[in-house]
Amino acid sequence: MEVSCLKCTRKIESSNINVAMDTAYCQSCETLSSLSSLLETTPNHKFDSTQTVKGIHVTESGYKWSIEASNRSWSALFLVPFTAVWAGGSLSGIYGTQLANSQFDLEASLFGLPFLIGSIVLISVTLMSLFGRTHVSSDNGNALVFIGIGPIGWYRRFDWQNINRVTENESKQRKYISLEGSRRVNLAWGLSSEKIYYMSSFLKTKLNK
Repeated sequence: MEVSCLKCTRKIESSNINVAMDTAYCQSCETLSSLSSLLETTPNHKFDSTQTVKGIHVTESGYKWSIEASNRSWSALFLVPFTAVWAGGSLSGIYGTQLANSQFDLEASLFGLPFLIGSIVLISVTLMSLFGRTHVSSDNGNALVFIGIGPIGWYRRFDWQNINRVTENESKQRKYISLEGSRRVNLAWGLSSEKIYYMSSFLKTKLNK
């Protein structure tokens, strides 16, 4: 079993690892850590970044690297017609008739707000399943996470050197990746298990680099 200290990045000797107590002691910096947390950050040595997964694009050049995954999903086959019926029917019935008659109905408009909000969320999810992308990059430590469509979406910039752990998590049967350090950044919502595994394994290889 080979693990490295999160603090000084040096290898922890096997004699200082206690599996039963879930502890690992680094003699170099005299830090006691949880073994399980260290194993989560340890890259899989069998992982080969050149064996890419369909829908994932990787670029590496010195201290500059990036990984991007397409959020395209088979769920779009269901979401597209459902969204068209839900959003088209509810919004046209509530707001379309008002526009057609050039009359504003306050009561009907207020009643339609939940349908309007639901339609916006549903349309966003559907577009992500068709054209969405999840992008993580670092240029000499200046990291960026982007989730969205084209240039439109959610951005988060941070110092990659402040990230000390990459984990795979699950919430309400939806898997995602967490970048943990001075702050936590969650990403990869909606990606397949295969893409999440590849992306998390790739990001682990970039820790402390």
